[in-house]
Amino acid sequence: MANVYISFLGTNDYLPCRYVLNGQTSGSVRFVQEALMNFCCSTWQTDDRILIFTTPFASSRNWVDNGHMDHRKTGNMPERKGLKCCLADMNLPAPVKQVAIPDGKTENEIWDIFNIVFEHIQPEDELTIDITHAFRSIPLLALAVVNYARAMKHITLRGIYYGALEVLGGIEQAKKLPPDKRLVPVFDLTAFDSLMEWSYAVDRFIESGDARSVGRLAERSARALLSQTRGKARFAHSMRQMAKNLDEFTKAMSTCRGLDISRIAGHLKDNILRMEEHEQMQPKPFQPVFRQIRDKMKPFCGDSISDGIQAARWCANHNLIQQGYTILEEILISYFIKKAGFDPADLNNKNREIASQAVTIYLKRYPQALWHKPATDHPETTQKFLSFYGSCEDLIQSFKEISNLRNDLNHAGFRSEAMKAARFVQKLSELIHNAENHIKP
Repeated sequence: MANVYISFLGTNDYLPCRYVLNGQTSGSVRFVQEALMNFCCSTWQTDDRILIFTTPFASSRNWVDNGHMDHRKTGNMPERKGLKCCLADMNLPAPVKQVAIPDGKTENEIWDIFNIVFEHIQPEDELTIDITHAFRSIPLLALAVVNYARAMKHITLRGIYYGALEVLGGIEQAKKLPPDKRLVPVFDLTAFDSLMEWSYAVDRFIESGDARSVGRLAERSARALLSQTRGKARFAHSMRQMAKNLDEFTKAMSTCRGLDISRIAGHLKDNILRMEEHEQMQPKPFQPVFRQIRDKMKPFCGDSISDGIQAARWCANHNLIQQGYTILEEILISYFIKKAGFDPADLNNKNREIASQAVTIYLKRYPQALWHKPATDHPETTQKFLSFYGSCEDLIQSFKEISNLRNDLNHAGFRSEAMKAARFVQKLSELIHNAENHIKP
């Protein structure tokens, strides 16, 4: 893992300016790279890297010394230190490397630039990128490289920076100012990349139910906020808790932890609400991203039975088919126990087994003489279930179908009348809909 500074050298005859970033102000320098390396790279080590990408023209104009004619076009070559010499004078611990790239005037050349930049990035590098003098499509290309390298080489983006000379009114207006008065703000554009990451991660969560990317981003963002001002600590804590809750929620779904779903969903909704109370801590475009997570959790109302049905629907919508059948069957058993007058959260009795056994007794119309344990040991409890089943036979039939299909799934289709895979998806949605019609919050 190494720190890597990436910059694209331009061709203009740059004015000495003072650059301002996060309360720091540089000395008067010609190149924004000098200021940014002082801000970002001064503590780097010899195994870190500084990469300056140059076109042939940029190299001849600004990498080497004295690359510019004077503005009166007399043919004289005014003395100008090139960036190579300026960086050498800084005595940075990290090595500096010039990397040649084409001009980027054709699509093929743009792809060549992409490949060259990507090849100079190593796995798990931590990148700082300067796009101040990037030519034409380079800023967009830089973002593409970052996202590609993030997926292929697991890099981390530490910052994207842009020195905004135009704030001074343009080059001619800037020339009228003394060098010490040319204060050029450096914009930190990292949040835009972070917004893209959040958008992708939340979309993945919404489409697939996989919250790992959201969780990683939330934890990383929380650490960054906690390292900043004390005022952001509460927001960071809520974000960290959101990450934890999302991880717990998706694990509860994938492992069918039915007793935990309502509790975790409630905590998740509370933490998102607390984050929204501190919306000023994030740029406005982030707010709808977090609201999408909140909206995804809206169906969970805090009632364990209703939330169990919603959990089964979640599984159906996110292709967790086996989990959906398991949760749906067990939630219906909880519903039967509740309607029979017992506590579905009390697992220290035989009520769940009796409730399931009573379904077969009811549908087969078995007399008590044909009952088996544990129904025979608890006849009064069994009768309470049978009395309730008489009022909802359609739901009991649906439960029996769910149980049969769950067994088919659990036996991996090694049955004489195994159902085709595609049919399970359709049937699960139908069975959830039928359960919802009988069970109201």
